[in-house]
Amino acid sequence: MRTAVDLARVASGPLSRPLSRRGFLGALGLAGAGVALVACSDGDSGSGSSGSGSTDTSNRILFGDDEITATENARYHSGNTVEATIAAVMATFTVDGKPVMAAGYADGTNPATFPTGPEIRASYGDEVKVRHVNTLDAETVIHWHGIHIRNDMDGAPPLTGEAAAAGATLDYDFIVDHPGTYWYHSHSGLQADEAMLGALIVEDPDDPYRADADHVIVLDDWVCGRDTMPSDILGGLNPALAGHAASGSAHAHHSGGATASGAAASSAAATPQVPEAAKKLVAGPFAESKELGGMVQHIAYPTHLINGRSTSDAEALSGKSGKVRLRIINAAGETPYRFAVAGKTMTVIETDGFAASQVEASSIIIGMAQRIDVLIDLDNEAVPFVAVPEGTGRPSQAGAFVATTVKADGAADLSESELNSAAEAAELKKTPLQDKDFSAADSAKLEKKNPDRSYKLELIQSDDAYVWGIAGEDVGKITMKTGERISIEMTNSTDMWHPMHLHGHTFSVPDFGGLRRDTLIIHPKETLTFEFDADNPGGWMFHCHNAYHLDAGMTTNFYYER
Repeated sequence: MRTAVDLARVASGPLSRPLSRRGFLGALGLAGAGVALVACSDGDSGSGSSGSGSTDTSNRILFGDDEITATENARYHSGNTVEATIAAVMATFTVDGKPVMAAGYADGTNPATFPTGPEIRASYGDEVKVRHVNTLDAETVIHWHGIHIRNDMDGAPPLTGEAAAAGATLDYDFIVDHPGTYWYHSHSGLQADEAMLGALIVEDPDDPYRADADHVIVLDDWVCGRDTMPSDILGGLNPALAGHAASGSAHAHHSGGATASGAAASSAAATPQVPEAAKKLVAGPFAESKELGGMVQHIAYPTHLINGRSTSDAEALSGKSGKVRLRIINAAGETPYRFAVAGKTMTVIETDGFAASQVEASSIIIGMAQRIDVLIDLDNEAVPFVAVPEGTGRPSQAGAFVATTVKADGAADLSESELNSAAEAAELKKTPLQDKDFSAADSAKLEKKNPDRSYKLELIQSDDAYVWGIAGEDVGKITMKTGERISIEMTNSTDMWHPMHLHGHTFSVPDFGGLRRDTLIIHPKETLTFEFDADNPGGWMFHCHNAYHLDAGMTTNFYYER
């Protein structure tokens, strides 16, 4: 199986120069839709006027180098160790009353019963040891999203190490050096859009919020078992990519037996047949959102989940009355959500694990892979937490919302009818907050300094095929040295919004009051700059966290050098 990273490496040959939009589309015309992934290549030719100008790859620090271990050894270690087993399994889940087989995570002892993996909890400075047992007939790997992690544990092969082959076991061992709300998921093909995901919570021994109750809410969109699977969906979006998706999926057999790796192999073999159900889910009409600047998504997901459960099977979140912390994780493949707690005002306290300047909100938009922590006040009562897919104009078969009960111990669960009514909550009709409305708390702001290196990237798309990419004058040339301040200007030249994610780092957004994020929403035709300190050596992915945009090419790599 070749991931998007593999394809980027394969592409970095004769076409490895930095690609403009014209170059991207030219490559598309020459080589077919999938090979347009050269837009995210690790090109080594040319020199960036704003960057280092280096073309020598021999000085790159890679996952097996001594600098990785030295950096890990310098992290604060509490002396405690948290151990867990995460088994990649094929399991039968019941969603909306229907049994469906999908790839998911189990704890190695108990069977996987809901499509979300075991929650892992550690404390600041703990060493986390996870044994990853792969019982699938396809390779897989776990990415620890948002963690300031040692490079060889990041789970983005081949850039950061190897995947677990079918039937193999892979051990992860890393220190968690910042408290906050994080998550983990497969970084192989579209496995995460089945059920290969879970929450990773790093508690703060000096927790400044002192909440009386603490609940995790994992939001997810769900398509499995509706006569189609995620690998089929990508084929419906772009038939040339169907083999690429299947090769990284536990359902490689599902799309007409496709086993080819990437677009090159897909074009060489017969195009896998795309099920009619998949075609229907991507046929439109497509939702639009004023808040996100236009079209929201391509896939009409029929079901949405909270902690692996639909509204009809909701499990209440129960705890002490008083100040309640909700840790919201958007683990969806392609859906941004607008969420609210009906009848309550939320106080935003953290974004992607870092303290935010506290602001009150009636509703909030959360992009894929983002996390937002909020506080609400609960007085011996039960209230509905509700999330709706952002935007309007979806087809009738699309799922409209998901809700669950948040309650004080002893309060009765809300009925399904009451949860259904939450979809019309007044809070959802108010203007939602999103990234541009947040800022970093003073304690989380990066120290102001001039960048040592500045780079420019452009997010691009094909005009006539489902192909996405990263281009611009500095693509493939983003390098840095430990201790430097790095500035990245990205321009979204596409017609859609994107949640852009950098592995291994949390950056600052100067235009948003120093907001700390590892995954940032950028609107169509918008230019945003983010900055970070180069303090975690290795090679790191930067990509769109729309799972299908990633598989269709919107990714590149950043490198450290000596």
